Amino acid sequence: MEKISKSILTNIFNEEEKQVTQQRIVVVGGNENGGGSAFITAKSALYSSGNPVTTATDKLNLGALYANLPETDYINYFDKVLLADAISNASVIVAGPGLGSDLRSSDILDVVLANASLNQTLILSDAALKIIKESEHPLPKTNLILVMDEAEWANFSNVPIEQQTSDSMEIFQQKNNAIIVIKKTNTELYLKDGSVLTSPLKTSQTSTNSLTGIITGLATLSSNTSETVAAAIYLHGYIEDQISRSQFPVLPSRIVDNIPLFLKEFTL
Repeated sequence: MEKISKSILTNIFNEEEKQVTQQRIVVVGGNENGGGSAFITAKSALYSSGNPVTTATDKLNLGALYANLPETDYINYFDKVLLADAISNASVIVAGPGLGSDLRSSDILDVVLANASLNQTLILSDAALKIIKESEHPLPKTNLILVMDEAEWANFSNVPIEQQTSDSMEIFQQKNNAIIVIKKTNTELYLKDGSVLTSPLKTSQTSTNSLTGIITGLATLSSNTSETVAAAIYLHGYIEDQISRSQFPVLPSRIVDNIPLFLKEFTL
């Protein structure tokens, strides 16, 4: 596997390449028990892009959401009309963090999948993958990114962890035409052209939501999706590596809080 280079971040933040139009982000997740996952994803998306973020979540999370991220807009994800409108007007959508997998969560995901279009980037993670697996719902025809850890990939693909190979991933990828991120100690990235990249930096297994948010944020900055996902993986690992030199453990919230500080190194 080819290792992701630090220079890829400079490419993303080159002013000649960066998209200058405002790109709206929608984060769909956070049931009554999983608000923290949605908050971390939304905050890391905002901090890595500066673009407006709408968080579609359970109304029970509203107070905590504004206390932690006052810059975000909020919609009640049970309001199907508002949710459909937000999805239709977004540039990048992420669904799944803390969403839960009960029937009501499945209905919410149905709204997302029904309103996402070909010209949007859709990122699915966490509970969204479980719902799709259990319901046998076909993956949508969008610019699709799947983010999961090894156990989630094993469940989603029916390939046990010990049997996971690049070949099994390529077969799945050709069938679903998606960019796939497998979160592990050294995160792996499987691109549509068959390329396989890996992070040179180690990260904890608890930081998938912060990685998902960074992927979401950087996806608004460039039309080169493969490059932005690779850059997000490197940035995520780089921040954790730098913090780990003085702190242990490195919590996902600490990674998120430090995104603007470390991004400054790569802006021109």
